[in-house]
Amino acid sequence: MVTLIGSGNVATWMAQRLQGSSRFPVTQVYSRTLANARVLADLCGAEAIDNIKELNPDNQVFIFALADKAYDEMLPQLPFKLPMAFMTSGTVSCQCLKDYADCFGVIYPLQTFTKTQDMRALEVPLCLESDFVGKQKPLMWELVQELSPTCYEVSESQRAQMHVAAVFACNFSNAMYQIAYKLLKEKGLPFEILLPLLRQTVEKVSQMTPAEAQTGPAARRDFNVMRKQVESLPNDRLKEVYKLVSETIMNSNLSFLF
Repeated sequence: MVTLIGSGNVATWMAQRLQGSSRFPVTQVYSRTLANARVLADLCGAEAIDNIKELNPDNQVFIFALADKAYDEMLPQLPFKLPMAFMTSGTVSCQCLKDYADCFGVIYPLQTFTKTQDMRALEVPLCLESDFVGKQKPLMWELVQELSPTCYEVSESQRAQMHVAAVFACNFSNAMYQIAYKLLKEKGLPFEILLPLLRQTVEKVSQMTPAEAQTGPAARRDFNVMRKQVESLPNDRLKEVYKLVSETIMNSNLSFLF
């Protein structure tokens, strides 16, 4: 039986994936806000709690789906040593669980989640790091396979590098989408006009390296177009973003150009 500690996006995905599981049913959900715990607990027929001292000692698996800054405060409050504990962080060392669990590790889902959506069919690669040995290791793999068919065993440094790579690939790209959204909106154009382009870009990088897929004025070294586009941007901040990214694409300093 599983206890989820947290009620955010990652915890919601895990609850949805484990919903109806006979091997790893979620029977308890903890959140500092009881109403949030109840929403997730109702999804999987679990008990909702907002007092960490009420953790069920009969449960075998405890999964922490918390903000990175919460672990230092949360772990010393645990009422007993956990038999098996996982964290879901991309950056926090799982060694922080060493004094609080007999077996511990990280199940880091490399995906973006929104808890208001049905995420059960979402493709989610898992990055697994653990100290599990002996008879506990097969149990760990059973749990992982309940969550996703795709899993990579990684080291702590690989997990950290994967996280920062995901920030560039996902978070920074999404920030660029927001810039594009505003630029289009200023001219009364819909963001949806870019969606076929974005889908094709993702399709291309599934078949070739990002460097091979790169197009645009910087890749072509079309300096006339680049000058015009910089001049058209509404503020200095966007001009600097354009210049820096263009320099990254060209792998050279373009101070002579702008």
